[in-house]
Amino acid sequence: MASVSTKQENLEKLVEELLRAQPNEQMVKKLSLKLGISYSADPLILMNTVLQSMNNVYLTEQRRKNLESQVP
Repeated sequence: MASVSTKQENLEKLVEELLRAQPNEQMVKKLSLKLGISYSADPLILMNTVLQSMNNVYLTEQRRKNLESQVP
């Protein structure tokens, strides 16, 4: 499984690509596949899915940091 930072980086690349005026569809498909995100030809559906995935990754990372900071 990809590390959290690698997944974050790939998610950020995917968002950047989706925000372009003319996204590279091959790059979008490649990153979606790599991240295990269902590809959709509808950019709004895909962006929503990507942002939900980002939210999950960031929340998981934040929870891990909170737990580590509580350890004496």
